Amino acid sequence: MKKLGIITKWVKEGSRILFLGCGNGEIIKSLQESHKIKGFGIDIDEVKVYEAISSGLSVIQGDINYDLSDYPKKSFDYVIAHDIIQIMNKPDVIIKQILELSDKVIISFPNFAYLKIRLGILFTGRMPKTKILPYEWYDTPNIHLFTIKDFKDFCKKENITIISESYTGFNKKAIPKNFFPNLFSEFAYFLLKKQ
Repeated sequence: MKKLGIITKWVKEGSRILFLGCGNGEIIKSLQESHKIKGFGIDIDEVKVYEAISSGLSVIQGDINYDLSDYPKKSFDYVIAHDIIQIMNKPDVIIKQILELSDKVIISFPNFAYLKIRLGILFTGRMPKTKILPYEWYDTPNIHLFTIKDFKDFCKKENITIISESYTGFNKKAIPKNFFPNLFSEFAYFLLKKQ
């Protein structure tokens, strides 16, 4: 699991971690086994939350757009928002809020400037589909389409420090940071902290 490989490089053993949009808790469970973390999760999907709780995980049902203020500031070593920023109502507000919950935040998202997406629009004139983005235009959960460049510009504007970054592209293989990631990366991972 590539996503877990990138995340595990950044997470320290024994950390207290909040997973936003944790689903059935697959990543929490893997990190508990490999890194002995104390994992907590929040997800809006009742069925996935039930599945996570049934596996013995500390997961609650909630809406990330509204329920993060229930957590005290700096109560986690890491907050992980994997593949959910683009589906939030106000991602800028949520990113600032999660940077208050932890000194280190891991954010990952699909890159809408990926070459295959660009070519799909160019040659078909339609919203493209990929393995990561298999949706029709009318049923996609993605309400904010943005690119790696857009995200880096946002971090600069908001005085958010990018501690580390990693990218995957064709066949989920790692893409070097200096190899035009905005063009060749299908998925981006950022480890952030507040300046």
